Amino acid sequence: MIRTLIPDQVNTAAYALLAFAGVFLPIIIVKSARRIGTRPLPISRSGFYKQTIIFQLLLAALSAGTAYTNGILAMPMPQNPLLSWAGAVLMYLVMLITLKLRWPSRSEASKRRLYEILPHNAHEMAPYVLICIVAGTGEEFVYRGVMTELGQSLTGIALVTVVLLSISFAAAHAMQGLRSMIGIFVIALACHAFVWLAQSLVPVMVVHFAYDLTAGILIPRWFEKSVDKAIVTT
Repeated sequence: MIRTLIPDQVNTAAYALLAFAGVFLPIIIVKSARRIGTRPLPISRSGFYKQTIIFQLLLAALSAGTAYTNGILAMPMPQNPLLSWAGAVLMYLVMLITLKLRWPSRSEASKRRLYEILPHNAHEMAPYVLICIVAGTGEEFVYRGVMTELGQSLTGIALVTVVLLSISFAAAHAMQGLRSMIGIFVIALACHAFVWLAQSLVPVMVVHFAYDLTAGILIPRWFEKSVDKAIVTT
């Protein structure tokens, strides 16, 4: 959390945002993921991307309005740029290495779920890049920024705030499967720690964007290669 942005008290809009984005929204997404199960997405990937982009922009706008009314709408740069950007590079590399190492042990259902969500060709890559930009900036602004500052003002205990919001953030990604949710929970904890270290959202926004974009390029290739290999061996 960014210490200078924690408000002394919060208004009704803050409670509404925390209840909606922190509790109601994750519950709805988890229920939707359970209903879909292992079946393909009910809409096209491009449609899913557009729908997600619009919703995230609306959520970011709602969060910005709430932040403004609580006096915390600011985007400070890192206090120690060298340390912060070196940490950003390290965090990005660790996340990629972990993604690669965990891939072989994923279940086929988990791999296929990710493959169904991620782009398969250049046509789908364009909206996916946009969603990476929106998610990288918007999700960090909402979860590691506004909601963290508001939550910390209410709880006064950093660990409680970080854990609760990390659970909420992971649940909001239920469409990616349970195993991915666990990984996202750990990543969320790391992002909170990184924001605290940098006292800025900017480096973690860049890492988030870069990781999502790289994963969107690599995972479909890994999946298709495993399918081709399975066909050859049979």
